[in-house]
Amino acid sequence: MTRVVSAGRFSAPIADLNTAHWDGNGGLLSRRRLQRKSWLYGGVFSERWIVGCAIIDAGLLGSAFIYIFDRETRQFTEHTAIRPLVFPANFQPSPTAPWSFTSGQKSWRIQPLTNTAGWQFEFTNGKSTDEIDVSFELQDNGASISALNNPPSSARAKSHRPFHYTHKLTGTPAQLRLHINGVQHEVKGISGVFDFTLGYPPRSTLWQWASWTGQLDDGRQLSGNLVAQTLNGLENAVWLGNAEQVTAIAMPQAIFDYNPHDTMQPWRIRSADGRLDMQFVPEGARSEAIHLGILASDFTQPFGAFHGVWRNEDGSEHTLTGMGLVEQHRALW
Repeated sequence: MTRVVSAGRFSAPIADLNTAHWDGNGGLLSRRRLQRKSWLYGGVFSERWIVGCAIIDAGLLGSAFIYIFDRETRQFTEHTAIRPLVFPANFQPSPTAPWSFTSGQKSWRIQPLTNTAGWQFEFTNGKSTDEIDVSFELQDNGASISALNNPPSSARAKSHRPFHYTHKLTGTPAQLRLHINGVQHEVKGISGVFDFTLGYPPRSTLWQWASWTGQLDDGRQLSGNLVAQTLNGLENAVWLGNAEQVTAIAMPQAIFDYNPHDTMQPWRIRSADGRLDMQFVPEGARSEAIHLGILASDFTQPFGAFHGVWRNEDGSEHTLTGMGLVEQHRALW
């Protein structure tokens, strides 16, 4: 018997994410194909490199991307692919199972680490004229949070979209291995962000998102995840502490002040309670526009530097510096 979890915010991921109860028969007109969306995303940030990688199951379509930004040379490298019906009808997305995507000589793979808790992201492109190999690891430090909105109900109308779920972790230990332009790079002692999302989002969806790794002027880590206009802010959190002990702190609604027509201008991002107030300055961006009739996605993901102020519970203030990304996404799905 399926046990339905009530909507809310949780201090750990939900273990059983099987959606067969709501997916229908898996045919082209089923919920699984027309409504259910899922993705795994990981990003790492160092003084020189910013890397983002994702595999997406959008029901009728599958896609993947990776981008590498060299902060020294300002060089941006990107590889993307999109294919119909890549994932089988019975595919059950999970952050604890391998994901893979291939398109020609391009190959993406995301899988759990074998030596510790966490995930490994890999991309290879075998073209001799543009040979790139990327691998990075994100360790799961046990401080992830999850959020569920719109609790499932099989008694609802057929058009009802049952739920939307996400599992987040930021500021987690990471390491990067990169082969690009004939040169090998290996970077350790850095931080990254992780995002797993699964559900049946509204047919028309808009969100703003910020995810970063950072540090306060007193040496404590302050990384975070903030979103507006989706999931009712349930996934908003910061991770505060040091290398030995990081605690996830729930945050209220987030306010994004930015120019939606020019996302390369600075953004101001703050929490409704005033504890967090940041400016984000883009250094580059990945953008994508997909318009396929019944499906559309207009997406921009600037990446760069964060600066701001964090206020402790006693009102004392600390300066925050960090690196990460923001996102504006309009989708019809």
